[in-house]
Amino acid sequence: MRRLLTGSSCSVFRGRSKLAVWQAMRKLPLKSAVAVGLLAILLETAFLRSSWAQDPAPTFELPDQQGQLHRLEEFRGKVVVLNFWATWCAPCAAEMPIFVEANRRYGARGVAILAVSLDAAETKGAIPQFIQKRKIAFPVLVDATVDNLELFGLGDALPSTVFLDPEGRIIYRILGEAKKKDVFQRVEWLLGDHKGKEPQALLSKLPKPR
Repeated sequence: MRRLLTGSSCSVFRGRSKLAVWQAMRKLPLKSAVAVGLLAILLETAFLRSSWAQDPAPTFELPDQQGQLHRLEEFRGKVVVLNFWATWCAPCAAEMPIFVEANRRYGARGVAILAVSLDAAETKGAIPQFIQKRKIAFPVLVDATVDNLELFGLGDALPSTVFLDPEGRIIYRILGEAKKKDVFQRVEWLLGDHKGKEPQALLSKLPKPR
């Protein structure tokens, strides 16, 4: 599993800030140095969270089953949930009812759910049956590849889900099989229903490497 991509400017900022803090701390009394160090860590964490989580979504264009091309720009002004899946992926099948329910619950409130299939030619024929069996009533896009996953900072694992705000910025990512509470909580936060603690920008459900 490849790690999520981060911007080069963020990496440069982190390196320079740590060096500057270290140089300043060497000139301070111990208690003051500890306080400055803790403050620097908090500021850095806040910067990373805000800048990384709100990346503009990449250019995205894929066809549906009828061959009609769809672009993310079509859904500007709506909360967009992109779920990357494949017919041969058991966790994808297990979580799909969550998105079907989310579409029924939030569709009228300005939420667009898109199922993005990574099925290759060998398994693409199973998509219609998959859709019918699970009663998917939202757009299903096809011909996606691992490159599309990586453009959204999702690595190369299925399933994966990305949440965009109405301005087209990436706010949340879920790697691996999502749970109902994880999906609904993120959608509700993007709709302005801020109940409880804000969801994590990145939630990984992937098995930890041994």
